[in-house]
Amino acid sequence: MASTIAARTRLVARSRPMHTYSSTYLYSRAPLPSRACFPSGGAGSGAGGSRCYSTHETPKRPKFTSRLRSAWKNSKITWYNIPVGVGIGFLGLVQFYRVQRREKDRLKDEADADADSLSRPKKRQRIRPDGPWQVQIMSTLPLKALSRLWGRFNELTLPYYLRIPGFKLYSFIFGVNLDEIEEQDLHNFPNLASFFYRTLKPGARVLDPNPLALLSPSDGRVLQYGQIEGGDIEQVKGMTYSIDALLGETTPSRPGSLASSGTSTPNPAQDDEIVKQDEEFARVNGISYTLPNLLSGPSSKSNKTDQDLEDQSVTPSPASVSQVRADLELGEKPWWSLLAEQRRTKLYYAVIYLAPGDYHRFHSPTNWVVERRRHFAGELYSVSPYLQRTLPGLFTLNERVVLLGRWRYGFFSYVPVGATNVGSIKINFDRELRTNSLTTDTAADRAAEEAARRGEPYSGYAEATYENASRVLHGHALRRGEEMGGFQLGSTVVLVFEAPAPRMEGGQVQDGFVWAVEKGQTVKMGQALGRVVDDL
Repeated sequence: MASTIAARTRLVARSRPMHTYSSTYLYSRAPLPSRACFPSGGAGSGAGGSRCYSTHETPKRPKFTSRLRSAWKNSKITWYNIPVGVGIGFLGLVQFYRVQRREKDRLKDEADADADSLSRPKKRQRIRPDGPWQVQIMSTLPLKALSRLWGRFNELTLPYYLRIPGFKLYSFIFGVNLDEIEEQDLHNFPNLASFFYRTLKPGARVLDPNPLALLSPSDGRVLQYGQIEGGDIEQVKGMTYSIDALLGETTPSRPGSLASSGTSTPNPAQDDEIVKQDEEFARVNGISYTLPNLLSGPSSKSNKTDQDLEDQSVTPSPASVSQVRADLELGEKPWWSLLAEQRRTKLYYAVIYLAPGDYHRFHSPTNWVVERRRHFAGELYSVSPYLQRTLPGLFTLNERVVLLGRWRYGFFSYVPVGATNVGSIKINFDRELRTNSLTTDTAADRAAEEAARRGEPYSGYAEATYENASRVLHGHALRRGEEMGGFQLGSTVVLVFEAPAPRMEGGQVQDGFVWAVEKGQTVKMGQALGRVVDDL
C-alpha cells in the first residue's frame, strides 16, 4: 500500500515538474518575485519532497508617450500672471519680425530687379576713429543698419489703448511737456515716429523781438560756441576739428558764377590771380561778399560746374522772398564804401544738442538764402556728451546735411547732424534728399569708386543746388523762425556763419556780434543765441 502511494507521487511529480507559488500585496506597485519548486531525491529514494528557488522578473518601464499622456491628464493646471510689459514686448517682437521679413523680401526683390542693370559698387573704406575701447567696439557695429531697424520699429502702429500710457511713460522718462503739444489727444499718434515729430501749439515758442538777433534753431542745450580761429572748431576743451572736414573741402561758388572744372594740377600763382579778380568783381558790383578761400582755398578743386549740379529746389513763399530780399539789401553798401574800408568780419560757430525729449523740428535762425546742399553719407555714432568728449571729430564722421548760403553779413551755413537711431533728417524744401538710406549709401559708394577710377580723391558728399528757387536771390529764401525740417530722434545742429567782429572801446562793445548764451545752457527755439550790437 505504501509503495503504491509513493509510485503515484513520483508519477505526479514527473508529469508536473514545476509548481509556481506567488503572493501579491495590494499596497505594492512592483510585482514580488515568484518561487519555483523542483522535486528532490532520486528514483530509488524512499522519501519524496521538493526544493523551491526564487526568480526575479525586471518590470518594463512605460513608454514616454504613455507617461506624458498620464502626466497631462493627472497634473493640475495652474495659471500665473506675467508683467504687462513682457506681454507687450512679446507682441511687439512678433510684429517686428513680420515687418522685417516683409521688408527683407521687398528689398530682395528690388535688388534682384536692379542687379541686371547696375552692378553693386565696392564699399567705401570705413574710417576707424581713435579712442578708448568703447569707441573701438562701437566702430565695429553696423550702426546704420541698426538705426534703419530702429526707424522701422518706430513706424509700427501701436495698439490704440496702449498709446496714452506708452507716450506718457516716455514723456515722464525724457521730460516731454505734453501741455505744449498741438495735438492733445495722444490716441492720434499712431506710432513713436509721429510722436517724436510732433508739432507745438501756436505761440509755444516766441521769437526774440530784436531783428538783429541770431535765434536758436531748435530746442536743446548749447554744447559749444565761439569764434573760429585758424579754420578749427572746438568740439570740447582741447579737441578740435577743421571747418573743411565739416562743410567740405571745396569753396562754395557764388550765384551766377561758374566753378572751374577739370583735374589739372593747380597753379598757386594763377589761383591767387583768380582770387584777386573775384574780390574786385565783388567789391565793384556790391555783391554780398565773404572772406576769400573761406573753407579751403580756390574753387579750382571742384569737379562740377553749377550747371552740372542737380537742382532740388522748390518754390518758396512770396513773403519769404520779399522779406529776405529786403533784409539782404540792408547788408549791402555802396561800391565806394566797400572800396574805402576793410570789412571787419569773423567766422563764428554754435553747436546745439537735441535730447530725445526735446522738440525735434528745427527752424531758420535768421533771414537767409540757402544756395546749395551737400549730403555726407557718413557714419551714425551717438552724439551724446560722453562721446563728444572721447571721439575726436565726431561731427565730421557722422552723416550730415550741409546747407550753404548767405545772410546780410556774409557766409552762412546750417548743418543738421545725424546720430545713432536717428531714422532720417528731413529738409522741407528738398524733394529728393534721403538720409540713412541704402540708396544713398550705394550712390556714395559708386561716386567714390568713380573718383578712384579717375585718380581723384573722393569729396565725401553729393551736392545739389537751389538756384532755380528764386531768380532774384538764386536760392531758397528762409525767414527767421520758419520751419526747415526735423529729426526723427534727438541729434545736433551746427551753425557756422560770418558776422561783424566786435569793436571794443573803454571795455564796452561798441558794435559787432556778441553772444547771449553760456555753455551748457538750455535754450528754446526762437531764443537769441547772440546779436549784432550795431549795424555796420
